[in-house]
Amino acid sequence: MIVIWRNVFIFADDTRLIVCSREYMKQTTEIAILPFKVLELAELIAEKKRFSMDDALFYLYNSELYRDLSSPELKLWYYSGRQLYELLEEEKHDGKKLKFKKSEIQFLVFCIEQYRLRDNLTSAGVLAMFIRFGVDRFLRDNFEVLHSQGTEYILHEIDVFIKKRK
Repeated sequence: MIVIWRNVFIFADDTRLIVCSREYMKQTTEIAILPFKVLELAELIAEKKRFSMDDALFYLYNSELYRDLSSPELKLWYYSGRQLYELLEEEKHDGKKLKFKKSEIQFLVFCIEQYRLRDNLTSAGVLAMFIRFGVDRFLRDNFEVLHSQGTEYILHEIDVFIKKRK
């Protein structure tokens, strides 16, 4: 059930209640999605780690990933709850920050646009596919090798990576 009462947006179902101000909802769609992503991620943490909801939120709030969720450059809100959980666990396990460098973001955008142009797709569709198959992480992890290669080679490597993931 979704209710807008005075200046408050209320979302409720059998197990949760989310309240946001109307001003908050007027911000970008991506920012409006954040409470839902945080709730989804906290529920996954509670389920997988057998934490209480309070402990799961504490676990999430004390991470770089939580701070990065609202970053417009990283667009982590496009990731599924499970992918965010994997990133969080990778961060907690390795103690690493999972931020992309500016050059890596530019390279990812370049790859998305080249893939889009070659296959006549939308940028959003390519980004969703890259996230679903983990291509974004593949490009980040192999940035040093791939960014100095030609476009055809890079697209071929992406195709091979996706084919192995299917």
